[in-house]
Amino acid sequence: MNSTAQINVPLMSGEVSDLVKRFPGGYWKYDIKDFVLLVNPYFPPQAFLDELKDALPRLITCYPSPNLEMVQLLADAMKIPAHNLVICNGVAELIPILLGRLGMRIAVPVPTFNPYETTALPGRLSRFILPPPDFELDVQGYAAFARANGVDGAVVISPNNPTSRIVPQADLLYLASALRAQQQLLLIDESFIEFSEVGRSASLENHLLEFPNVIVLKSLGKIYGTCGLRIGYAASANAQMMNEVRAALPVWNVNTFAEFFLSKLPHLADAAKQSWIRVGSDRDKLYAGLRSIDGMRVLKPDANFVFCELPPHFPDGDVIASKLLKDRRILIRHNGGKTLQNGKRFLRIASRTEDDNRLLVEALKSHF
Repeated sequence: MNSTAQINVPLMSGEVSDLVKRFPGGYWKYDIKDFVLLVNPYFPPQAFLDELKDALPRLITCYPSPNLEMVQLLADAMKIPAHNLVICNGVAELIPILLGRLGMRIAVPVPTFNPYETTALPGRLSRFILPPPDFELDVQGYAAFARANGVDGAVVISPNNPTSRIVPQADLLYLASALRAQQQLLLIDESFIEFSEVGRSASLENHLLEFPNVIVLKSLGKIYGTCGLRIGYAASANAQMMNEVRAALPVWNVNTFAEFFLSKLPHLADAAKQSWIRVGSDRDKLYAGLRSIDGMRVLKPDANFVFCELPPHFPDGDVIASKLLKDRRILIRHNGGKTLQNGKRFLRIASRTEDDNRLLVEALKSHF
């Protein structure tokens, strides 16, 4: 069934339940407003999409370049030396290598992005609980926790998913130093940092040589609105670790469409920066709108999504999600699947356009 034929077709109860509960993705098949996937709605620009359309017949019939050439394209776009980079089919390709194949023992602050927990081998995961109501990371306590648990590496997502809170750069530099002294790695996922007020200037990518125990993980789909292209990377001056990761990857792990995108990316830098500013503006208005709901507790966001605790008089998040999808074709996600007490009382809401965000806030106000 094509997308046009699906418009205004009512969602069956089974479809509603499936979309609310299942692992996210594949929403292009449905005529819904998706407040789940964390994507920049203002990038890539139309001019690039037109170029991609023209190149499609050639791209779809060709193998992509091997890894060495692909990494150089990435290096040119990210301004990071190629020998410090590994390119991947999304960060989701790297996590099983680091935590599975290499058997890394890790510490993870929770709640966080689930694959860091679910991919760790049995007996090799230590959870560090972020305390409510603000879920801020105490880096001194975390370094001590990593030492006490004898882990190989400590994970940090900054801004964190789902809380949308950034860890200040000074705190991260302290943590990197403390872990280095303990001969432990810092795995820092910075997939949302461009949406924050400080931006990429606060990235630990700027300190790789100073801290060879740091591995920066980055998904490009979020900031560039290209999640379907599946492009990510790891950046580190830790040559041994990077070589081990490279050895675990196939020669062709990134597709031709992603290669085409990377080849154009250096010329789109200004457009990308403008899109991040626009996303930040819309997100701040979404934050203000959610705060206007009586009883809603909302954390100030640094990424392109907002984390909030439902008012006491609201039903649980799964009930809200089902009703909004059935009645308004709006898809949201609760946090019942996170390592988080009363997770169904928390929502993580992706910021879309200003008009879409206003529609969501009005739906929450009018339905509950």
